[in-house]
Amino acid sequence: MMFGAERRLENRLKKLEAMMRDPKSVLNLETMLDSMNALARDLDYPALRKNKNIDAFLNRYEKAVGQLRELQVKLEDFDRVKLIGRGAYGEVQLVRHKASQKVYAMKQLSKFEMIKRSDSAFFWEERDIMAFSDSPWVVQLCCAFQDDQHLYMVMEFMPGGDLVTLTLNYDLPEKWVRFYTAEVVLALDAIHTMGFIHRDVKPDNMLLDQHGHLKLADFGTCMRMDSTGMVRCDTAVGTPDYISPEVLQSEGGQGYYGRECDWWSVGVVIYEMLVGETPFYAESLVGTYGKIMDHKNSLRFPEDVEMSRDVRDLINLFLTEREVRLGRSTVDEIQRHPFFKNDQWTFDTIRQTVAPVVPELSSDIDTSNFDDIEKVKGGDTFPQPRAFVGNQLPFVGFTYFKEDQLLGGNLCSSLKEDCSDEKDDSRGELKEKIHQLEEQLDHEMQAKDELDHKCRHATSRLEKLVKELDEEMSSRQGVESSLRQLEMERALLQHQNTESLRKADTEMERKRSLENELNSMQDQLEELKRRNQSSQVSTEKNIQLQRQLDEASAALRAELEVADRSRRSQAEAQKQALALEASLREAQGKCSRLEQGELELEKRLRGLQAELEAERRERSLGAQSATELQGRISSLEEVAKEVRSSLSEAESTKRELQQTITDLEKAKSTQEIDLTFSLKSLQQSLEQEEAEHKATKAGLADKNQIYQSIEEAKSGALKELECTLQEERSQRQQVEGRLLQLEKEHSMLDHDYKQSQHTLDELRTDKNKLTEEVMTVTVRLEQEMQRRGLSQKELAVQSQQVSGLRGSEKQLKQELNHLLGLQQSLDTHNQELRREKQEAYSQLKDLKDQLETQQYFTTLYKTQIREMKEEWDERNKLYQDAQQRLEQYQEERESLASKLEASLTKADSEQLARSIAEEQYSDLEKEKIMKELEIKDMMARHRQELSDKEATISSLEESNRTMTVDVANLANEKEELNNQLKENQQQLTKAKDLEQNMSAVKLSFEKQLQNERTLKTQAINKLTEVMNRRLTVQGVQVVNDTEVRRRKKENQKLQQELRSEKEKLNSIIIKYQRDLNDMQAVITDEGQSRLELQMALDSKDSDIEQLRCQITSLSIHSLDSTSISSGNDLDADEAYPADSRLEGWLALPTKSSKRFGWDKKYVVVSSRKILFYNSELDREQAIPFMTLDLDKLFHVRPVTQTDVYRADAKEIPKIFQILYANEGENKREQEFAAEPVAFGERPSFIPHKGHEFIPTLYHFPSSCEACTRPLWNVFKPPPALECRRCHTKCHKDHLDRKEEVIAPCKVNYDMSSAKELILLACSQEDQQRWVGRLLKRVPRRHPSSAGAPPSHPAAAEPSARSSPMLSPRGSPRGSPRLSPHRSAIRLQSRTQPVAPAARKPS
Repeated sequence: MMFGAERRLENRLKKLEAMMRDPKSVLNLETMLDSMNALARDLDYPALRKNKNIDAFLNRYEKAVGQLRELQVKLEDFDRVKLIGRGAYGEVQLVRHKASQKVYAMKQLSKFEMIKRSDSAFFWEERDIMAFSDSPWVVQLCCAFQDDQHLYMVMEFMPGGDLVTLTLNYDLPEKWVRFYTAEVVLALDAIHTMGFIHRDVKPDNMLLDQHGHLKLADFGTCMRMDSTGMVRCDTAVGTPDYISPEVLQSEGGQGYYGRECDWWSVGVVIYEMLVGETPFYAESLVGTYGKIMDHKNSLRFPEDVEMSRDVRDLINLFLTEREVRLGRSTVDEIQRHPFFKNDQWTFDTIRQTVAPVVPELSSDIDTSNFDDIEKVKGGDTFPQPRAFVGNQLPFVGFTYFKEDQLLGGNLCSSLKEDCSDEKDDSRGELKEKIHQLEEQLDHEMQAKDELDHKCRHATSRLEKLVKELDEEMSSRQGVESSLRQLEMERALLQHQNTESLRKADTEMERKRSLENELNSMQDQLEELKRRNQSSQVSTEKNIQLQRQLDEASAALRAELEVADRSRRSQAEAQKQALALEASLREAQGKCSRLEQGELELEKRLRGLQAELEAERRERSLGAQSATELQGRISSLEEVAKEVRSSLSEAESTKRELQQTITDLEKAKSTQEIDLTFSLKSLQQSLEQEEAEHKATKAGLADKNQIYQSIEEAKSGALKELECTLQEERSQRQQVEGRLLQLEKEHSMLDHDYKQSQHTLDELRTDKNKLTEEVMTVTVRLEQEMQRRGLSQKELAVQSQQVSGLRGSEKQLKQELNHLLGLQQSLDTHNQELRREKQEAYSQLKDLKDQLETQQYFTTLYKTQIREMKEEWDERNKLYQDAQQRLEQYQEERESLASKLEASLTKADSEQLARSIAEEQYSDLEKEKIMKELEIKDMMARHRQELSDKEATISSLEESNRTMTVDVANLANEKEELNNQLKENQQQLTKAKDLEQNMSAVKLSFEKQLQNERTLKTQAINKLTEVMNRRLTVQGVQVVNDTEVRRRKKENQKLQQELRSEKEKLNSIIIKYQRDLNDMQAVITDEGQSRLELQMALDSKDSDIEQLRCQITSLSIHSLDSTSISSGNDLDADEAYPADSRLEGWLALPTKSSKRFGWDKKYVVVSSRKILFYNSELDREQAIPFMTLDLDKLFHVRPVTQTDVYRADAKEIPKIFQILYANEGENKREQEFAAEPVAFGERPSFIPHKGHEFIPTLYHFPSSCEACTRPLWNVFKPPPALECRRCHTKCHKDHLDRKEEVIAPCKVNYDMSSAKELILLACSQEDQQRWVGRLLKRVPRRHPSSAGAPPSHPAAAEPSARSSPMLSPRGSPRGSPRLSPHRSAIRLQSRTQPVAPAARKPS
């Protein structure tokens, strides 16, 4: 029973241990530690610690949990290198492990975001897939850990980047696409076999390793399949361009799909690698989802991209309905597809083949294949709770380590040590004494180790102090440099001050001269008034003199203002000089403080050096005490030798030999350690001296004569270092003496070894003697046994014969007892002899082993001594080289000091010469200004000014005339262009007439061809009837051979005629087809030239408007209206307001799904057109690439995140949208294609007040235009509507409740002819300016070209019912609210009458 219970307990303990060891177990060791850690974190809040039980629990386990956090892997164990990725939940960083120096990619996830988005955060699946997958196609997880705010997953680093960077750098041929597609298929099959669906397959999640092979990553959207291989999810997850229709339909709670959704994404990836963009690309979410839902009609292959039939077939099989999609049942049907057939690799050997592109890496942290990402501040954190919340509980068990071996350990060594201790305790008193002495020696060794530790600590402190000294020196140098700069600035300010004073003096002198001249002019004017009061000439002179006087007074005022300004600048310069002097004083104070700190640090350094010397002395004393203890041990061992007996003497000699050998080994090892430590200390001292010498050398280059005291202190420090060098030399001599002692001891050891061999021989002889004695004893024992048997026989005979003799019987009994005692003693003696024999055998074996070890160690010691000698010689050489270098450094120091003194004297002399030259220059300038003031005449200057004004007036008149001539020339050019346009239109009408004639001729020829074909068929029918006729036997006349021949000849003639007619007809058809193609080419060329002429004419019109605006702005002389409007076809009463023209740089989106970008264009808005130029050079040459008619403009509005979900969130406030009619657009060539709304395949819509609402959902920030409630939510957004005309957004509840809060549609146009254009301004203010100005230019009435909105189309596209949540690496999440321009648009729509067709759609 006891045995069974013990076995059951043992099985239970084994199961428990296996459960804790298993990393896949729910109750493994990491889970238990995480639960303890999480509980301590969730309870450690002031509000919760008020509870006594919680406080007691934390007081009991707080220290243990703190130790646990210190022992576990944490963020401080890694060095961060670079940020290489960012998603919705966190970021990915390149890190290096501090202990192993290995490079990893560390994914950091926010716990707050995980709990906030628990419906879509699948971090457990991501951890399990990377941790427990052994597939080479999946990125491996090295470890996972956590702290209060974040989860961390340390993964293998993939330096090749992702597939997006590969497609951006290379144009992938079909051979490369086959290779990477095969690896994607194998990677997805590995995920599916583990029981998961990825749901976010895209090129961003396909990473390349250092060999160029592909691995799948980012499993944050994975979901585990059920037993049928399906998943249920009511939230659409994925990236919009790669999401499948069945996942898109899962938003309303009908999500039930399997692994086939991943194969849809693979088809999109193949298409993107070959074409360069995704097959369902659109600028808005609604457009993308609409194309995906109607993939049968929207999937098209471009003609300019070469694709084989196999790859087209594979893409079609992937991008189809889920019921018939390739890969739904097994992956084998994908691998068997003909696209993957090649001669280079198979699916089994693809991992061993060389990849098409192997990344070139410069180091293990090369991140050239990753984009540079800006760092973002930390996000939200958990608020402080008032009650128990359990924020850390969802993450219990997340910690993981690869190949964890925390449990398990062997206790055998400890048990063996215990047994050996027990045996040692059972030995004699002599062993106890030896043991005590060994303990004393151990204590001494421990003291020695402590002294070593103290010495290391002191050296580390010394190093820290040296570093602090270096930092102080560097800071001191910085302060000195700043002092120099301040002195320079002070000198410059003083020079400016003197110059400003000189200028002020000159200004005052000019003022005085002007006042004198003004007084003289006034006197002259009064004299002239008195003399010439009656004449007209005097009045004119008076007027001129009055003007001159006014101008002189104005000049005087200006001079006064200049003088005031110079005084102010002088005051400011004085203030700056005072501030600089104060800062200079502060810098000098700092410098003095730094000098004091340096002196204190030097004092501390000396104290630490003294402590280091004391520690060394203590260490030498400890070594002497150890040698003394060893001498005592040897003396005690000699005393023990004399006490023991013969057998004990043999054992003691053997043990003494063992003890002496071990002691000698220990002494030798200690001496070797001392020697190595002394050598290391010598090296460190040399390195420190060299570093200090370099530091002093660098300091000498920057210091001047002011710091001679510091140099003297340093020279004292150098002397001390020389003293320490001499001490080190003496220590070196001591080490050499120790080496000689070691050699002597080695010779003694050899002698002892020979003696031990001699004693071994003696022990062997003793052993032989003992064996012989044992043999003799055994022989005696056998003889005694024989005698015993004989005596027993004799006793039996005597007992039978003499039974009556009792006295003799008693004597025999006594003898028998005596013999029995003898037998027992012999038995015991025999047993003792056997034991001694076994012990002798074991001792012999031990002695043999010891001999072998001694021989091995002696050879080792000899080689080590040789190596030590060689190292010592090398160190001597290095020491000599260091001394030579030190002497060279001293010589260089003296030469540098002399050079420094010479350079300082030169600088002082140059500064003096420069100051003298500057003073002379300022004096010369002053004299020059005074002479110029005296030479100039006020009257001549005023006359010159009058002549300049007249010249400017004449030049303006001439420019006005030239402008009018230019306007007339431009009008003539416009007339010529109009004439050319009319001629082109006439030619085009002629070409159309020719085309109609050609079509009529073509129809006639087609009719003739049809007639010929009917005749041919009739002839063939007749020939078949003739050939099929057979002569019947009964009632049919026999035809002659001549008739048969005649009919054959007729038949041949008919066939020849038919062939000739057919050839003629074919030649005529080919001829007319060529003519028709030539005419069509001419028509297209004419149309293109007409379009270019029209665009050039529009550009010229805008130039004419600009010139007119410039002419009207000049308004110097009134222009003749007839001369301006001559030759112009515009109305005379047409006005050109100044704000009608608008121009500047805007950007158009580049159509690419890989990286969303912008293309800058120069845009000019005239009174009639919007002109787009590629550059300013095209603007000057009047070559626009696209024009838009303002009359065809429908609407202008700011955009939201859902309109341009590919753009960055920072760019959205700068983006606006233009809606216009298709016929109002003219393009030179197809450089930019604005994304039209898919009207031919439009989705179903809800008509209301002219709107055409599409049901949708918003996961991005959006606002309702009818109420203030939010229109979006990340997980469960409310049902919403968006008008596909004016893009008005509102809640669906408003329409369901029939609330009259939705304004009528602002745009009424035919959807089949409408286009939209996205534009990016330089700033938000520019965007508001463009939108405001363009909204004024939108026509208030419905354009004549566009009719009422049509009725419901016949073939309606399925509705894009939901806007699924994007992948973490999708577009940015934040977007601002709509611009306030919408209110202006609503007012405009109220004044505009609503069309009847818009009010009551059919």
